[in-house]
Amino acid sequence: MTDFAANLAADIGLFIIDTKIPSIDNATASQNGQAIIEAIVKTGRNDALLLAISSYPEDFPNLRSIFEKHGCILADFREKSNWQSTLDHLLIQYKKTVRYDFLIFCALQEERNPYISMFDDGQHTIRTNIDCFDIDIGNRRGSVVLLPKMGLVNAAITASVCIERFMPSIVAMSGICGGIAPKAGLGQLVISEMAYEYQSGKWSSDGFQQEPYQVPTDHNLLNICNLLTNQQSILRKLEDGFPGTRPSEQHLPMPGIFTSGSAVIANSSLQAKISQAHRKVCALDMEVFAIQRAAQLSSCTPPCLCAKTVVDLCNNKKDDSIHHYGSYISAKFVVMAIENFFNSLPR
Repeated sequence: MTDFAANLAADIGLFIIDTKIPSIDNATASQNGQAIIEAIVKTGRNDALLLAISSYPEDFPNLRSIFEKHGCILADFREKSNWQSTLDHLLIQYKKTVRYDFLIFCALQEERNPYISMFDDGQHTIRTNIDCFDIDIGNRRGSVVLLPKMGLVNAAITASVCIERFMPSIVAMSGICGGIAPKAGLGQLVISEMAYEYQSGKWSSDGFQQEPYQVPTDHNLLNICNLLTNQQSILRKLEDGFPGTRPSEQHLPMPGIFTSGSAVIANSSLQAKISQAHRKVCALDMEVFAIQRAAQLSSCTPPCLCAKTVVDLCNNKKDDSIHHYGSYISAKFVVMAIENFFNSLPR
């Protein structure tokens, strides 16, 4: 049991359990089956495959309810062909399971293109109807997922499916967004410290009354991002290798508050109404709230990093001159942040 507890933090997808093992080295075996199951469950391994094999089937009536409640199959060791067949089936199932250390979501192909240029050894694949571009950041494996369409609904559904299916340790989103002047400038990278949906509320005879539901970003993840943005050379590092048009004025990356909705905003008066819900909101997009909310409600609850670059000020002066720049530096920042996130984990 002590060895088991010491190794439970490892990435284990299949547990083969003996229900009677000693608590410490050289001790007498005791009935530790329930303790093993409870330890697995409490570490959040709800998706792990479980098989218990024991030479003491007379103990099964007392164990069956707790084991089967968590999807663990009980097998008599003496019935070798039965448990071998079950184990073969579980191994086949396990090999089909794809797990990623990280997932990055992009709403547009132009937002994902920088990853394709930065990772020339990446692999493009369609995995169970999800458009994936698999990459490695350091020794961590992940994928850049292209949403089927822009918007809150597509983002929420796709992110929820992917997070539950691939169980990542961290989720991220990069791309471009609108900015709310004077809090944000053109070409400025904004890292979400909190996001809300501006469409939630109530329409009445007095007009629309907003009721914004908020999703905060994990504090430890924000600390990692702040360390990056406070580097003196951060803008030079983010722009390094970018060959295209750059903003006429440079702005340092900053943490900020995002508001999300289902429509593109190109009207100054409408933007002003939307921003009334929070006096510090500085960025407006169509997906960030959905991605952060999907991560928050998932069974594995990974921390979520959303970073987008302001490419317009939500007015009628929209153009795409710095779209590539915005996509590039936001992707570069997300890669740096994910690498630092994994480096910060206990070894």
